[in-house]
Amino acid sequence: MKTLLREQAVNLRTERHLSYSEIRKKLGVPKSTLSYWLQEYPLTTEKILELRRKGWKKGEASRERYRITMRKKQEAINQEIYKKYKKIFCGLDTDSFFLAGLMLYWGEGDKRNRYRLGIANTDKDILILFIKWATRFLKVNPMDFRAQLHLYENMNIAKETEFWRNELALPKRQFYKTQIRKVRDNTYSYKGPLRHGTCSIFVLGGERKREVMMAIKAFLDKARKVL
Repeated sequence: MKTLLREQAVNLRTERHLSYSEIRKKLGVPKSTLSYWLQEYPLTTEKILELRRKGWKKGEASRERYRITMRKKQEAINQEIYKKYKKIFCGLDTDSFFLAGLMLYWGEGDKRNRYRLGIANTDKDILILFIKWATRFLKVNPMDFRAQLHLYENMNIAKETEFWRNELALPKRQFYKTQIRKVRDNTYSYKGPLRHGTCSIFVLGGERKREVMMAIKAFLDKARKVL
């Protein structure tokens, strides 16, 4: 039930540009829940002014502008933190990036298949990092990577396929057949601007897999003794 309500709330926000109060009245969902569901879908200042002229109450417009102000403040704070750590990370050596890749694989990678390295994610940046890491440290030829998409039937399949090919810089011949999933009532799969399905990246090689898994084990054993 919540899944369906969330889908409806996002549709009302993105397609009809309704305020939180209007959505709450239609769906009976608390504003606190809407704040979580709709944080990725703010209205622009121009859209707020347009809707104000079309009859929005003054209070509604004020609350939407307040959300924009608070969002900008949060973004400013985030930028300050980002700058701090970017300065710190400028001193990292090559070994640090190798360890970062190991930890990424430990958290997100396929551990079951003994004969291939594989990682699946909805975040393109994680997959791009994995490709670069494996190319740099494991000497994987970029032509040896394979990818497979897992998309929902209500998505624009051709558009999402092009998105992943462009982002990962992999040619069509390196993609397996796309898996299309049906949209179920209990599955939240809104095809919004920040959602492009899931992509899996594979590269064959039992020795590579052994190397990565033993490197992870060695690091964890060392960490347990030090920390």
